[in-house]
Amino acid sequence: MTVKQKLRIVTDTVMLIFLLLAYNPRLARGTYHMFIGITLFILFAVHVYFNRKWFSAVFKGAYTSYRIFITIINILLAITAAAMIISGILEANWKPYFSNFESGINIRQIHTIAAYWFIPIAGIHLGLHWGMFTKYISAKRSIIIITRILAVLFLLFGIWSFTDRDMFSKMFLGFSFDYYPAERPVILFYVQTLSIMGIFVFTAYCLLKLNDILKTINKKYQTEEL
Repeated sequence: MTVKQKLRIVTDTVMLIFLLLAYNPRLARGTYHMFIGITLFILFAVHVYFNRKWFSAVFKGAYTSYRIFITIINILLAITAAAMIISGILEANWKPYFSNFESGINIRQIHTIAAYWFIPIAGIHLGLHWGMFTKYISAKRSIIIITRILAVLFLLFGIWSFTDRDMFSKMFLGFSFDYYPAERPVILFYVQTLSIMGIFVFTAYCLLKLNDILKTINKKYQTEEL
């Protein structure tokens, strides 16, 4: 693994940690959330810089179905990130610092909806690149089996978390505020949020592998016909 690859993984890991912190409703109403958002913006900019070659190649080369799909996902991810950043700036209480702008409930709704749509889109984005991480998992059959069992269990937990956290309503019905029971440990909140993203990571990765298998079968079938 090169130094650049290590820096990418560290940056993305730290970005994920701060993303989880940003979703914590116990931090959402204070100054902490504002500075977490600023840190996320910086990390997002670094992530874009590391992947700047992708942007320069957007209008180059042929577009396969996979490339079209990943381009759509990246565009949607950029749109939701921009919506979060812009609405976050407008919704934040900057009055003592820069302006007299007073935020309204509509700005908060945009910020919240964009934030909760960011979870599945980021999950799909990560799932499409998950092969970058799986190649570092041991090739031992026992390790692979254990990893897959844990992934399925985490997926099932994510499905439960999706309903428990009422994610459908948050994504489609314009909730402006989030709530997490005070009696629940905060670590459970983070694990639930991560597992919800995991649903889309798992699904995207499995569909990508299925597509590869179907391509191999189709290629083999065409070869046999010749």
